[in-house]
Amino acid sequence: MTSPTDLAANSPSALADTAMHQRTLLYVEDNPANIALVRVLLARRIDLKLLTAVDGDLGILVARSYLPAVILMDINLPGINGFEALQILQSDPATALIPVIALSSNAFPNDIETGMKAGFFRYLTKPYAIGDLMDTIDLALSSTN
Repeated sequence: MTSPTDLAANSPSALADTAMHQRTLLYVEDNPANIALVRVLLARRIDLKLLTAVDGDLGILVARSYLPAVILMDINLPGINGFEALQILQSDPATALIPVIALSSNAFPNDIETGMKAGFFRYLTKPYAIGDLMDTIDLALSSTN
């Protein structure tokens, strides 16, 4: 049964209000299948707007232009890799405080340790658990409030 509160929460004005308060998530990834998966996962999140970039250079450009609330970053990208992109983002005052979450198939403990020492907010390995990804995104978003 639908309560009046549920109806109010799903009203056009409530949805419009949520859309006005959307936060942007940038996913820097060159694999179309991985982008499609994240797009499907985030489609349920009306509080988030997804932007994508297919390489590190474009990711930096998009990050500087849109100042997303959080960035998901693949490590093995064409051109500059995720570590190099992270270093550039960290050296720019406009993007230095944006939490960057690594999503990588490089899953050895040394890879994770290297990623965390480089300054990634978290380092998730592919294939990742959907719940872990969503929880990590929420944690990153809450760290920027």
